[in-house]
Parts: sequence; C-alpha cells; structure tokens
Amino acid sequence: MQNQFVITIDSKVTPDFAINFLKNINFIKTVEQRKGKGKANAAIEEVTLMAEKSLAEEWLTDEDNRWDNVL
Repeated sequence: MQNQFVITIDSKVTPDFAINFLKNINFIKTVEQRKGKGKANAAIEEVTLMAEKSLAEEWLTDEDNRWDNVL
C-alpha cells in the first residue's frame, strides 16, 4: 500500500536541503516538489475516500463470501 503526505517546510530551510534530506531516508520512495502554491488542482472526492479501504481489500479469497451476497 502506498501512502502520500504533504509536508510543509519552514521558510528558514531551503527547498533543496529539504528535498535532499527526504530523498536520503530509506523508506521514502519518491519526493516531488509541488510547483504552484495554494490548493491542489484535483480535489479528492468524499466517495473516493470512503471507498479506498474497501477497494484495497481482497474480495476473491476462499474465506470471503461477500460476492455471494452481492450476486
């Protein structure tokens, strides 16, 4: 599972220093700097947040009979 975080860096720290620091942490896969300030272009809908956990589950296991109830 992948988790994404927004980290706000203090104005006293240079962006290059912060990015290089984060890239050297072994469990961080990628570091991307957002170009523009303000809100993100695409807002995450509430339905997406609610469905995320269910979609991440495995429904095709032998122990899981939810599909029987749906069909």
